[in-house]
Amino acid sequence: MEQQKILIIGAGISGIAIAKHFIDRGHSITLIDSGINRSSIIAAGMINPIVFRRMTKSWRVDEFLPYLESFYTQFEKECNESFFIPITIRRMFSTEQERSLWIERQNTENFKDYIFPSTESDDKYDAAFNQFGSGRVKRSAYISTSIFLESTKKWISQNHTLITDTINYTNIDPAQSTYNGNVYDHIIFCEGVEVRNNPWFQNMPINPTQGETLTITSDSIIDNESLNRKCFILPIGNNEFKVGSTYVWDTYNSDITVAGRAEIEKNITYLTAAPYTVIDQNAGIRPTTLDRRPLIGTHPSFSNLHLFNGLGAKGYMLAPLLAKEMVEHILDGKLLDKEISISRLIKNK
Repeated sequence: MEQQKILIIGAGISGIAIAKHFIDRGHSITLIDSGINRSSIIAAGMINPIVFRRMTKSWRVDEFLPYLESFYTQFEKECNESFFIPITIRRMFSTEQERSLWIERQNTENFKDYIFPSTESDDKYDAAFNQFGSGRVKRSAYISTSIFLESTKKWISQNHTLITDTINYTNIDPAQSTYNGNVYDHIIFCEGVEVRNNPWFQNMPINPTQGETLTITSDSIIDNESLNRKCFILPIGNNEFKVGSTYVWDTYNSDITVAGRAEIEKNITYLTAAPYTVIDQNAGIRPTTLDRRPLIGTHPSFSNLHLFNGLGAKGYMLAPLLAKEMVEHILDGKLLDKEISISRLIKNK
């Protein structure tokens, strides 16, 4: 295929993943980002194949997990950086019923790749409050988000165009497929909640969900596993931990709050009484959807305009494979899964 020129708006995990797949197929990328990241850099970047509240496997995890492992480890080599960090998640059970359900799951073929069989040491685990026992998750990890975003954008800028600027929609001519007079074969919007200002996709039902995290330091909390109950305590090195997170629905407010800190600190008490010091607090806005499925696809009137959005709290898990599917949709005409396609919602304008 002849090299195409691709304009991508937004350099969070969605925009980076899209750019990587186009570059790998030999196309020219211009990536524009405002420099104000409302979600990807604030996120914990957790890769967790289990949904604890229902004790089910995460959506499409059998496809997402092997692909993201390959995607991130290969990207690390190309960036000469380390940002994909495997870590065991230890779920501290909240009830005897949850423990029983875990034991039931661990004996099924469907879950054997994702949860370790419970042992006596899990039942007696004493590095966190343990009333009902605990279980360990296999193949869990996290992305060091700041390192990922910094190193991947640097990698992209070495042979392609990376612009820090706020997109001016009035300078986009969808009929001519131009921005600031430059012609592009495709324009892809990876803007997160800023899609509310996008004249072609602002009718998409993206729900802004604010989340806050704390960064704490402690000499007493274990640093070889991520603890989970009511919140997560994720070791990030040097006796520091990221802790979170909160969920506040339907707000574009990305300011940190006293209430957010109080909620997280209360949730820590369900896991440990170890002393700690709060050294940072952050807030971001996740682009979520009511049906918990991404919004991906092509505008019904302009075949050169595309949306890649709504990945929510699991963005670092979903983005690699969904970006591949999006690029194959654009370049090869492959149909998108009906669960993620905007065709399930969009109305002709």
